[in-house]
Amino acid sequence: MLVTGFATAQDDVPYRALFFGEIDYRQSDGDGDDGFIIGQAVAQLTGNIDERLSVMTEMTATARQNEDFEFEVERLVIKYDFSDQFKLSAGRYHTPIGYWNTAFHHGSWLQTTIARPETVKFGSNVIPIHFVGILLEGKIRESDFGYRVGFGNGRAEQINDPGDLGDDNDEPAYVGSFYYRPLDKYRLEAGVSVYVDTATPEVGPEVDEVIFSGYVALQGETPEVIVEYDYADHQRTDTAGPDGSTSSIYGQIAYRLSGGAANFKPYLRAEHLDVEDDDPLLSPLVDSYDGVTVGIRWDFSPYASLKAEVRNEEFDNADDETSFWLQLAFVFDPRRPLGRSITQTGARSMMR
Repeated sequence: MLVTGFATAQDDVPYRALFFGEIDYRQSDGDGDDGFIIGQAVAQLTGNIDERLSVMTEMTATARQNEDFEFEVERLVIKYDFSDQFKLSAGRYHTPIGYWNTAFHHGSWLQTTIARPETVKFGSNVIPIHFVGILLEGKIRESDFGYRVGFGNGRAEQINDPGDLGDDNDEPAYVGSFYYRPLDKYRLEAGVSVYVDTATPEVGPEVDEVIFSGYVALQGETPEVIVEYDYADHQRTDTAGPDGSTSSIYGQIAYRLSGGAANFKPYLRAEHLDVEDDDPLLSPLVDSYDGVTVGIRWDFSPYASLKAEVRNEEFDNADDETSFWLQLAFVFDPRRPLGRSITQTGARSMMR
C-alpha cells in the first residue's frame, strides 16, 4: 500500500539516489508499431557538498528505432542555499514553465499516468522542456508564496533542444514564475510563469517568443487534480509575414481508493492543443491535438506499479485514434532499509 512516508535513519548521509525503469505495451487502431516497448531507464543522484552547497544530476537511457540506446544528461545543477528565501543555482534544468514540467521529472513511476500531456511531453516543440542557465529561487519572506527567476540559453536551431553548447543567436532567454504553496492536507499549489526568448529555427523565420502559463494543482492522492493552461505568442522579427500563437490546456483528476482498494488509483485526463495556421514557429512542426485518457494505476508494491489506460486522440482534425496501453513502472532506492516504503510525493520532493 502506497501510504507510508519516506524516512530513514540514514538521512545524515550526504547523498540520495533513485533509479527508475519502465516497460510499456501498446495496441492501437492507428499508425505505429504495436507490442512491447522498452521505456526510459533513469538514474538520479543528489549530493550535499557541504551544509549549503549541493549538486544534482539526472541521466537517462532511451531506446531509439533502429539505433542503439541514447544516453543523455537531462539535468545537471549545482545550487547554493543562502537561505530559504535565496537559493542560487546553475546548470541544465527542466524549464520552470507551468506545473508538470517542474513537478514530474524522468521516471514514469513518479506520475500517476503513463505519459505526460502532449504539450509537455519530452521532445515537445510547444514549450522548451529544458533550459541551460542560472536560476534564483526561494520563498517570499516567511509566507506561502515563492518565486523563480533566471536567464540562460534560448531554443537551439532544433527548437526542442536547449542550447547545451551556447546560445545559437546570442539572444538569452528569460524565465520567471510565482507560486502559492500552503501547508494543507490537499497540498495545494497554484502559480503563473512567463518565458521570453528570440528563437532562430533551422528552417523558418526568426521569432520573438513569449509563453504565459497558469496552473492549479491539488497534489494529494485523495484527490489529485491538475489544471494547466499555456499560451505562446510568436512574432516574426522580420515583419515579412503573419504572426501567430499556440494555446493548450489540460485537466487531470485522480483519486486513490480507500480501505482494501487503497492500492488502486483511477484517473481521467482531457487535453486540447490549438496551433494557429499562421504560427511562424510551431505550425510547420506541431499538429493541433485533442485527447482523452482514462486509466487506473495499481500499486502492487511500494516500489512498482502497473498502469492500464485507454486513449482517444485526434491530431490536426484527422481521424481519431484509439489505443490501449499498459505500463510496468518501478523505482529502486539503494539507501532504503528493508521494510521501509517510498511514496510518489516523497520521491518527487527529493527531486525538485
